[in-house]
Amino acid sequence: MDEVEELVGEFLADANDAFNVNLVRAGKPVFEEPFHPIFTYPIFGEEERVFGYTDLEINLQFRAHDLLPSLGITYEKKFRPIGDTKAMDIKDMIKDYLPENMLAKDEAMAGENSEDGSASSNWTPPGKRIHQYKQHGKQFEIWLTGLTDPVAKEILRRMQIFIPFYIEGGTCQDLEEELWTMARWKLFLLYEVAPAKDGTAPPYIFAGFSTSYRLWVFPTHEVLARVNNCSTAEIEPPEPLPRDPDTLRYSGDYSPMDAPSRERISQFLIIPPYQGQAHGTHLYNKMMDIFLSDKYVVEVTVEDPSEAFDDLRDWCDLARLRSNPEFADLNVADKVPEDALRPNAEVPSDKLLPQNTIEKIYKASRIVPRQFARLVEMHTLSKIPARHRSPARISRKHKAADPNDRRYYFWRHLAKKRLYIHNRDQLIQIEESERVEKVEQALGGVETDYIRLLEGAERRAANGEGASGGSGKKPAKRKKAVIEDEDEDEDEEPEKAKKAKSTK
Repeated sequence: MDEVEELVGEFLADANDAFNVNLVRAGKPVFEEPFHPIFTYPIFGEEERVFGYTDLEINLQFRAHDLLPSLGITYEKKFRPIGDTKAMDIKDMIKDYLPENMLAKDEAMAGENSEDGSASSNWTPPGKRIHQYKQHGKQFEIWLTGLTDPVAKEILRRMQIFIPFYIEGGTCQDLEEELWTMARWKLFLLYEVAPAKDGTAPPYIFAGFSTSYRLWVFPTHEVLARVNNCSTAEIEPPEPLPRDPDTLRYSGDYSPMDAPSRERISQFLIIPPYQGQAHGTHLYNKMMDIFLSDKYVVEVTVEDPSEAFDDLRDWCDLARLRSNPEFADLNVADKVPEDALRPNAEVPSDKLLPQNTIEKIYKASRIVPRQFARLVEMHTLSKIPARHRSPARISRKHKAADPNDRRYYFWRHLAKKRLYIHNRDQLIQIEESERVEKVEQALGGVETDYIRLLEGAERRAANGEGASGGSGKKPAKRKKAVIEDEDEDEDEEPEKAKKAKSTK
């Protein structure tokens, strides 16, 4: 039995290590060292092991500009079948993640698809260039296109394997949907622009991408007021849209894109060689610029974000909001009328923060309510000196400097009120005394995380550092608790938007 186990062990390989991923241009690797997947369990199972080969290397290369893939598999020995035990068919297991006609016909090193061939040095990405910037002496561009463009769709099809490789729980989306559905997708492409030395290959080197999906929103008075930048009292019933009398189809210039919508960020990835260089910040901020410039986008949501993406979004959203003087000036009041703090009285939110100002900023931000509330809490906490952030300060007998500054006491009231509302369904099922303890515990975790994020924001502001949208490591599993401060951006996920995951 030990001999069998030893024999089997000899033919086991770590799937993540076995994969060598690289971009190629003019038949040469772009990066000196290939990079590896973070996750391969969607392909090879939870153990992320490949059985049946020794010294296994799975060489997956992509043409740098349009991501035409090429697969090559090398190994020293292959396991000879014993009964039902045989070597895994690697090509068969990977075939659903690569274009069918792009798999190499032999098991030699990848390369037959890596030549740039007829690709002209004048090749440009599909769509429109929406941003360009320099980072560490290199030039980068962001391009925006839709998935009705066949070139864009093919590029996304070719890169689909990056989704399970680097986005935990990520699934490849169906690219054969109806045209009206594909029109709702946006594809953002990030490229390094570096002319080839011999001038024969396109200058574009793929660095990352993101997708977003447009979701229709029921046009309530509040939604229409946000779209038209007016009060709900000014909203008049919309006129009926013109229809063709024979087909009953909408006629004229009407487009379903010209209707109140949510823009949902679905996938977001910077490939490993470009991570940790602030490219995720540039990409996310430009996406938000595009969404905010569209008056029909009521909210921007994120589908199933990872912890790394949550951090990126928090930092970028906080910096954007702080550029608004009204938000920058927000501060929790240091005193309120005593009768407002009597036992069992509701937290006097309107007396602690200017609710009208907050509502105005919220509507303009297009940020979902929970995320916006967190950013307000984070920012107002930063206004309270660290030496005043002690639970002991909730007592008037505390002898710290400036004992009349009760902002931390009031800040905790506001934060606990939000946490209680957010977790009401769970809290009403436990004893009242236990509720207080659970909310207190949750607030401690929230405040600790805010301090971490604020310290990160200070470093980014001082050094120009950025998050990458991927950590390069397997993220830790999130711990579940009776009361927590995380959930989806929306209560319900429309079916179409469930087909892709984001940054996890």
